Amino acid sequence: MKILITGASSGIAYLLGITLASRGHFVYMTTHTDKEKDKLKEKVATLGLKIIIFKLDVTDIEDCKILDKLDIDVLINNASIGVGGSILDLPMDKVRYNFEVNYFAMYDLVKRVSNNMLKTKKRGKIIIMSSQAGIIPIPFLGSYCSTKSAISTMATSLRRELKLIKAKIDIILIEPGAYKTGFNQFMIDDIDRNTTKGSIFYNNKYKIHNKLSQLFNLIEKKKVNSIVEKIIIAVEKDKPKKVYRAPLLQKIFTKIYLIFIK
Repeated sequence: MKILITGASSGIAYLLGITLASRGHFVYMTTHTDKEKDKLKEKVATLGLKIIIFKLDVTDIEDCKILDKLDIDVLINNASIGVGGSILDLPMDKVRYNFEVNYFAMYDLVKRVSNNMLKTKKRGKIIIMSSQAGIIPIPFLGSYCSTKSAISTMATSLRRELKLIKAKIDIILIEPGAYKTGFNQFMIDDIDRNTTKGSIFYNNKYKIHNKLSQLFNLIEKKKVNSIVEKIIIAVEKDKPKKVYRAPLLQKIFTKIYLIFIK
Protein backbone atom coordinates (compact mmCIF):
# COMPACT_ATOMS: atom_id res chain seq x y z
CA MET A 1 0.00 0.00 0.00
CA LYS A 2 0.96 3.63 -0.50
CA ILE A 3 0.87 5.39 2.87
CA LEU A 4 1.40 9.04 3.81
CA ILE A 5 2.28 10.04 7.38
CA THR A 6 2.30 13.64 8.59
CA GLY A 7 4.62 14.83 11.35
CA ALA A 8 6.93 11.86 10.92
CA SER A 9 10.26 13.37 11.97
CA SER A 10 10.36 11.64 15.37
CA GLY A 11 8.46 9.67 18.02
CA ILE A 12 5.58 7.36 17.20
CA ALA A 13 5.25 8.42 13.55
CA TYR A 14 8.95 7.93 12.82
CA LEU A 15 9.00 4.34 14.10
CA LEU A 16 5.67 3.72 12.36
CA GLY A 17 7.00 4.91 9.00
CA ILE A 18 10.15 2.81 9.23
CA THR A 19 8.21 -0.27 10.34
CA LEU A 20 5.57 0.03 7.61
CA ALA A 21 8.27 0.45 4.95
CA SER A 22 10.13 -2.59 6.28
CA ARG A 23 6.88 -4.56 5.85
CA GLY A 24 6.85 -3.77 2.14
CA HIS A 25 4.67 -0.66 2.01
CA PHE A 26 5.57 2.47 0.04
CA VAL A 27 5.71 5.26 2.62
CA TYR A 28 5.68 9.03 2.34
CA MET A 29 7.12 10.48 5.56
CA THR A 30 6.54 14.22 5.88
CA THR A 31 7.98 16.85 8.20
CA HIS A 32 7.02 20.31 9.36
CA THR A 33 10.21 22.07 8.22
CA ASP A 34 12.96 21.70 5.64
CA LYS A 35 15.51 21.27 8.45
CA GLU A 36 13.56 18.31 9.84
CA LYS A 37 13.25 16.92 6.30
CA ASP A 38 17.02 16.97 5.80
CA LYS A 39 17.68 15.30 9.16
CA LEU A 40 15.11 12.60 8.45
CA LYS A 41 16.59 11.89 5.03
CA GLU A 42 19.98 11.33 6.68
CA LYS A 43 18.45 8.95 9.24
CA VAL A 44 16.74 6.70 6.68
CA ALA A 45 19.28 6.96 3.83
CA THR A 46 21.08 3.72 4.66
CA LEU A 47 17.99 1.62 5.44
CA GLY A 48 17.20 0.69 1.84
CA LEU A 49 13.48 1.15 2.29
CA LYS A 50 10.76 2.48 -0.04
CA ILE A 51 10.42 5.88 1.62
CA ILE A 52 9.99 9.35 0.14
CA ILE A 53 10.48 12.29 2.49
CA PHE A 54 9.27 15.83 1.92
CA LYS A 55 8.22 18.93 3.84
CA LEU A 56 4.50 19.19 4.52
CA ASP A 57 3.50 22.03 6.82
CA VAL A 58 -0.10 21.05 7.45
CA THR A 59 -1.08 24.70 8.00
CA ASP A 60 0.34 25.76 4.62
CA ILE A 61 -2.30 25.51 1.88
CA GLU A 62 0.33 25.39 -0.87
CA ASP A 63 2.13 22.50 0.84
CA CYS A 64 -1.14 20.62 1.27
CA LYS A 65 -2.04 20.84 -2.42
CA ILE A 66 0.46 18.05 -3.10
CA LEU A 67 -2.07 15.64 -1.60
CA ASP A 68 -4.38 16.35 -4.53
CA LYS A 69 -1.72 14.90 -6.84
CA LEU A 70 -0.60 11.86 -4.85
CA ASP A 71 -2.23 8.46 -5.20
CA ILE A 72 -2.34 7.15 -1.63
CA ASP A 73 -4.22 4.28 -0.03
CA VAL A 74 -3.79 5.35 3.58
CA LEU A 75 -3.46 8.79 5.20
CA ILE A 76 -2.09 8.81 8.73
CA ASN A 77 -2.76 12.20 10.33
CA ASN A 78 -0.15 12.54 13.05
CA ALA A 79 1.09 16.16 12.94
CA SER A 80 0.27 17.82 16.24
CA ILE A 81 1.53 20.37 18.76
CA GLY A 82 1.03 20.72 22.51
CA VAL A 83 0.29 23.91 24.43
CA GLY A 84 0.44 24.04 28.22
CA GLY A 85 -1.17 26.56 30.57
CA SER A 86 -4.42 27.37 32.31
CA ILE A 87 -7.47 28.09 30.21
CA LEU A 88 -7.62 31.41 32.12
CA ASP A 89 -4.05 32.35 31.17
CA LEU A 90 -3.36 31.16 27.63
CA PRO A 91 -3.25 33.95 25.05
CA MET A 92 -5.93 33.40 22.43
CA ASP A 93 -3.39 33.41 19.60
CA LYS A 94 -1.74 30.33 21.14
CA VAL A 95 -5.09 28.57 21.58
CA ARG A 96 -6.06 29.38 17.99
CA TYR A 97 -2.74 28.09 16.66
CA ASN A 98 -3.13 24.92 18.73
CA PHE A 99 -6.48 24.31 17.03
CA GLU A 100 -5.11 25.41 13.65
CA VAL A 101 -2.45 22.68 13.69
CA ASN A 102 -4.21 19.91 15.59
CA TYR A 103 -7.77 20.30 14.34
CA PHE A 104 -8.34 22.60 11.36
CA ALA A 105 -5.29 21.44 9.39
CA MET A 106 -6.21 17.81 10.00
CA TYR A 107 -9.81 18.57 9.04
CA ASP A 108 -8.58 19.97 5.71
CA LEU A 109 -6.32 16.99 4.97
CA VAL A 110 -9.11 14.55 5.78
CA LYS A 111 -11.46 16.41 3.41
CA ARG A 112 -8.88 16.52 0.61
CA VAL A 113 -7.93 12.87 0.76
CA SER A 114 -11.46 11.57 1.39
CA ASN A 115 -12.86 13.52 -1.57
CA ASN A 116 -10.04 12.28 -3.81
CA MET A 117 -10.79 8.69 -2.78
CA LEU A 118 -14.50 9.21 -3.46
CA LYS A 119 -13.85 10.67 -6.92
CA THR A 120 -11.69 7.73 -7.94
CA LYS A 121 -13.94 5.22 -6.13
CA LYS A 122 -10.83 4.07 -4.32
CA ARG A 123 -10.89 1.86 -1.24
CA GLY A 124 -8.84 3.66 1.36
CA LYS A 125 -8.21 4.41 4.99
CA ILE A 126 -8.01 7.67 6.92
CA ILE A 127 -6.22 7.14 10.22
CA ILE A 128 -6.56 9.98 12.69
CA MET A 129 -4.21 10.32 15.63
CA SER A 130 -6.17 11.66 18.57
CA SER A 131 -5.34 10.99 22.24
CA GLN A 132 -6.77 9.56 25.41
CA ALA A 133 -6.25 13.11 26.71
CA GLY A 134 -9.29 13.98 24.61
CA ILE A 135 -11.34 11.62 26.76
CA ILE A 136 -9.78 12.34 30.16
CA PRO A 137 -9.08 16.10 30.34
CA ILE A 138 -5.88 17.08 32.17
CA PRO A 139 -5.80 20.35 34.17
CA PHE A 140 -3.47 22.98 32.66
CA LEU A 141 -3.38 21.04 29.38
CA GLY A 142 -6.94 22.02 28.52
CA SER A 143 -6.19 23.55 25.13
CA TYR A 144 -4.41 20.43 23.88
CA CYS A 145 -7.05 18.10 25.35
CA SER A 146 -9.80 20.15 23.69
CA THR A 147 -8.19 19.80 20.27
CA LYS A 148 -8.03 16.04 20.67
CA SER A 149 -11.64 15.82 21.83
CA ALA A 150 -12.68 17.80 18.75
CA ILE A 151 -10.65 15.48 16.50
CA SER A 152 -12.32 12.37 17.90
CA THR A 153 -15.78 13.91 17.46
CA MET A 154 -15.01 14.91 13.88
CA ALA A 155 -13.78 11.42 13.02
CA THR A 156 -16.87 9.76 14.48
CA SER A 157 -19.19 12.13 12.61
CA LEU A 158 -17.40 11.57 9.30
CA ARG A 159 -17.48 7.79 9.74
CA ARG A 160 -21.25 7.91 10.16
CA GLU A 161 -21.67 10.21 7.16
CA LEU A 162 -19.64 7.93 4.90
CA LYS A 163 -21.61 4.93 6.09
CA LEU A 164 -24.80 6.51 4.71
CA ILE A 165 -23.37 6.52 1.18
CA LYS A 166 -21.63 3.15 1.64
CA ALA A 167 -18.23 4.69 0.86
CA LYS A 168 -15.28 2.32 0.84
CA ILE A 169 -13.27 4.51 3.19
CA ASP A 170 -12.43 3.43 6.73
CA ILE A 171 -12.17 6.25 9.28
CA ILE A 172 -10.03 4.96 12.13
CA LEU A 173 -9.23 6.72 15.39
CA ILE A 174 -5.96 6.08 17.20
CA GLU A 175 -6.01 7.25 20.81
CA PRO A 176 -2.58 6.79 22.40
CA GLY A 177 -2.01 7.18 26.09
CA ALA A 178 1.12 8.76 27.54
CA TYR A 179 4.44 7.76 25.97
CA LYS A 180 7.88 9.07 26.85
CA THR A 181 8.68 10.91 23.61
CA GLY A 182 9.36 14.35 25.11
CA PHE A 183 6.04 15.72 23.85
CA ASN A 184 4.33 15.71 27.26
CA GLN A 185 7.32 17.27 29.01
CA PHE A 186 7.32 20.12 26.50
CA MET A 187 3.68 20.87 27.36
CA ILE A 188 4.41 20.75 31.10
CA ASP A 189 7.33 23.15 30.65
CA ASP A 190 5.03 25.34 28.58
CA ILE A 191 2.84 25.84 31.66
CA ASP A 192 5.72 27.77 33.23
CA ARG A 193 6.11 29.91 30.13
CA ASN A 194 2.42 30.75 30.00
CA THR A 195 1.86 31.33 33.73
CA THR A 196 3.12 34.88 34.12
CA LYS A 197 2.85 37.49 36.85
CA GLY A 198 -0.76 38.48 37.31
CA SER A 199 -2.01 34.92 36.89
CA ILE A 200 -3.98 33.56 39.84
CA PHE A 201 -1.84 30.42 39.46
CA TYR A 202 1.52 32.24 39.41
CA ASN A 203 2.52 31.46 43.01
CA ASN A 204 1.70 27.79 42.47
CA LYS A 205 3.11 27.26 39.00
CA TYR A 206 6.14 25.26 40.14
CA LYS A 207 3.93 23.07 42.30
CA ILE A 208 1.66 22.49 39.29
CA HIS A 209 4.69 21.74 37.10
CA ASN A 210 6.12 19.25 39.59
CA LYS A 211 2.81 17.43 40.14
CA LEU A 212 2.24 16.96 36.42
CA SER A 213 5.87 15.91 35.90
CA GLN A 214 5.52 13.29 38.63
CA LEU A 215 2.25 12.06 37.12
CA PHE A 216 3.68 11.63 33.63
CA ASN A 217 6.91 10.10 34.94
CA LEU A 218 4.73 7.53 36.67
CA ILE A 219 2.40 6.66 33.80
CA GLU A 220 4.44 7.25 30.64
CA LYS A 221 5.38 4.16 28.66
CA LYS A 222 9.03 4.32 27.62
CA LYS A 223 8.69 2.45 24.34
CA VAL A 224 6.12 3.36 21.68
CA ASN A 225 5.94 -0.15 20.18
CA SER A 226 2.51 -0.95 21.64
CA ILE A 227 0.74 1.91 19.85
CA VAL A 228 2.76 1.41 16.65
CA GLU A 229 1.60 -2.21 16.57
CA LYS A 230 -2.04 -1.07 16.87
CA ILE A 231 -1.65 1.38 13.98
CA ILE A 232 -0.08 -1.32 11.80
CA ILE A 233 -3.10 -3.54 12.48
CA ALA A 234 -5.37 -0.65 11.50
CA VAL A 235 -3.42 -0.17 8.26
CA GLU A 236 -3.21 -3.80 7.20
CA LYS A 237 -6.44 -5.36 8.46
CA ASP A 238 -9.28 -5.69 5.93
CA LYS A 239 -11.90 -4.79 8.50
CA PRO A 240 -10.20 -2.63 11.14
CA LYS A 241 -11.84 -1.50 14.36
CA LYS A 242 -13.16 2.04 14.68
CA VAL A 243 -10.84 2.93 17.57
CA TYR A 244 -7.48 1.61 18.77
CA ARG A 245 -5.93 2.50 22.14
CA ALA A 246 -2.67 1.66 23.90
CA PRO A 247 -0.81 1.10 26.20
CA LEU A 248 -2.93 -1.55 27.89
CA LEU A 249 -3.13 -0.21 31.47
CA GLN A 250 -4.00 3.30 30.31
CA LYS A 251 -6.55 1.83 27.90
CA ILE A 252 -8.20 -0.05 30.79
CA PHE A 253 -8.26 3.09 32.94
CA THR A 254 -9.86 5.06 30.08
CA LYS A 255 -12.59 2.42 29.72
CA ILE A 256 -13.31 2.58 33.46
CA TYR A 257 -13.42 6.38 33.26
CA LEU A 258 -15.91 6.28 30.39
CA ILE A 259 -18.18 3.87 32.28
CA PHE A 260 -18.12 5.26 35.81
CA ILE A 261 -16.70 8.78 35.91
CA LYS A 262 -17.46 10.83 32.83
